[in-house]
Amino acid sequence: MKGTTNIPTFGRRCIAVLLLMACTLVSLYAADSSTKPRRKRIPTRIKTWQLHNDYSQPDTVPIDTSYLNLPMERMPDAYSIANAYNGNIVSPVQSKIYFDRQEKVRFLFASAYQPYLLTARDVKFYNTTIPYSKVSYRRGFTTYREEHDIDFLFTGNINRRLNLGIAANFLNGVGLYEQTAGKRFAGHVFGSYNGNHYSVQAALIFNTLTNQENGGVDSTLALGGALKSYDMSYYMAGQSAVKHISGFLNHYYSICVEQERKQPLEEQRGGWQEGDKRDTTVVVYLPVMTFKHTFECQQTTKQYLEKSSQASFFDNTYFGSSSTRDTSNVLNIRNTLAVTFEEDFNKWLHFGATVFATNEFQRYAFTVSDQKSPIDPLQPVAPIGQTQLWSHRDTTLAHHWTNNTWVGGELYKNHGKWIRYGFAGNVCLAGYKLGEFSVDGHLRSDIPISSDTLVIAANAYLKNEQPDYFLQHFRSNHFVWENNFGKTYRFYVGGHVSYPTKYVKPKLAVKFENLTRYIYFAENGLPVQSDVNIQVLAANAQVNIRTKRFGMENEVVYQLSSSRLLPLPTLALYHNIYYHDTWFKALMVQIGADMRYHTLYYAPLLNPATGQFCLQQQKLIGNYPIINVYANFFVKALHLKFFVQMQHVNYYFMPKKEYYSMPTYPLNPAVFRAGLAWHFYN
Repeated sequence: MKGTTNIPTFGRRCIAVLLLMACTLVSLYAADSSTKPRRKRIPTRIKTWQLHNDYSQPDTVPIDTSYLNLPMERMPDAYSIANAYNGNIVSPVQSKIYFDRQEKVRFLFASAYQPYLLTARDVKFYNTTIPYSKVSYRRGFTTYREEHDIDFLFTGNINRRLNLGIAANFLNGVGLYEQTAGKRFAGHVFGSYNGNHYSVQAALIFNTLTNQENGGVDSTLALGGALKSYDMSYYMAGQSAVKHISGFLNHYYSICVEQERKQPLEEQRGGWQEGDKRDTTVVVYLPVMTFKHTFECQQTTKQYLEKSSQASFFDNTYFGSSSTRDTSNVLNIRNTLAVTFEEDFNKWLHFGATVFATNEFQRYAFTVSDQKSPIDPLQPVAPIGQTQLWSHRDTTLAHHWTNNTWVGGELYKNHGKWIRYGFAGNVCLAGYKLGEFSVDGHLRSDIPISSDTLVIAANAYLKNEQPDYFLQHFRSNHFVWENNFGKTYRFYVGGHVSYPTKYVKPKLAVKFENLTRYIYFAENGLPVQSDVNIQVLAANAQVNIRTKRFGMENEVVYQLSSSRLLPLPTLALYHNIYYHDTWFKALMVQIGADMRYHTLYYAPLLNPATGQFCLQQQKLIGNYPIINVYANFFVKALHLKFFVQMQHVNYYFMPKKEYYSMPTYPLNPAVFRAGLAWHFYN
């Protein structure tokens, strides 16, 4: 039957294929026991890093070599331990953990898609001694309604300084509920050059997402009953699409002094033979002062479509009842010039310093209509800061340009035995965002205790931000608003303490934020600015235990919100218990179960037309665990990982099936999944 999950057919067949593959690979590895002749070889070294702080500071990140928890990488579960979404692999999503919420792209109508958007800060750069590639494929086995997750990466060095690469990810889910299908493609090409004086990193990034909107399913129908998920009636039919395209170039020139140091044998790129014992002396270039330039151009577009009238679902229809095609778009062109006085060379003050200036052009575009609406799109809209909007129309969109200029600086100490810190600030001196400022700081201390290290870290920020342009002015077929919101203020302070040991890794984090003039979406789908301060306090306790054969990962998040305008579950839990071992001296195994749970709260409801999560006080959501069981394998000699998983296995035995993610949007019933990831080092 269409849409059913046939576990005997698909589950057993896939388990048999994967076990056969494992046995074959283990046999091949065991048979290859002959000793190989000693030969000159190039050591395998892969250095990876990302850029942060407006791409000016590289931050080394480790390459993923662990085989554990491969099944947990499915979106959107990988985003946070508790999420609100429509159940499909591609969906508008909001983390139920307040401090997990991201803002990678400052565009109102991309807020529900932040975890899916690949940005410049997400790009990993590589420097490798040999070509490196990775291919992964995951699938949800549900007849006619399967989901696919395909991931690809290839990178290699042209020479010891120049690296190029390409990466892509494709997600496709039909959805177990009608009218919830979604697709996502994200890809980028990247390159880097690391010279003694001049270095550059660049990337071209492309994101496109589409998802169908159904307004939820009929909440009067019982979940898990005789009626299959795909037969449940839904409220409306629409489609949302988000496209994010960006390119960036970060390059800098350093004035350096030369120093000599010994290079260990294993770091030499020319290759080495077993038995070689000679180190070499090399010249390193220590930067004294660095001049930097960063250029970024990004464009983000959101469209909402209806092929036929959905007027019965929405309170208002302004432009036309036959169909809907709402478009909003922002183009951002940003240049930053910076001068850095490097930390390593500053022997007197023992810290580094950066001063910078940033200029930003932004063009906002929005739908206009020939039909009469409450706001005439041909008339000038009220002034915004130092700018005036005159809707110069083409056939579909009106445009509005703004120009903003920031200056700022940073003091930092990234190298130190006992303490590292950084303090930064910037202010907008001209433009639509005039007066916007941000001040932040972080502090970290690593204290050796016996053979382990106690880590104490703290960070804080104060931000005064101009509301998104589309929070002030927006017009569409179902929603129109004109606001004059004031700047929002956010004060945050938090920190964590961790003491990872060989078997136990505890971590406790406490975070607090005060929000002034907080903007939320009310029950009617319109934005409102609060006139009261709202406080959020959260404590996150993690205890990960791993012995020779067994492991346990535990995370408990406790949250308090001072206002119903920012609803949050008080308690959210994640637990993962597993057995792990090595079989046949070649196959590493992880078998276990994980569980997610949060307490009852009035979860915000997704508005399909705007993609915003709006307040509601009619239905409590939560108090239902989601339990998954899995088996995960790794053939180390072949760098091959693969897994099988049954998601939501408690669907079969829980007496009360209230597995809603948010009102009228249930999570999926039980689904069998499998996948693999293969790394190649050649």
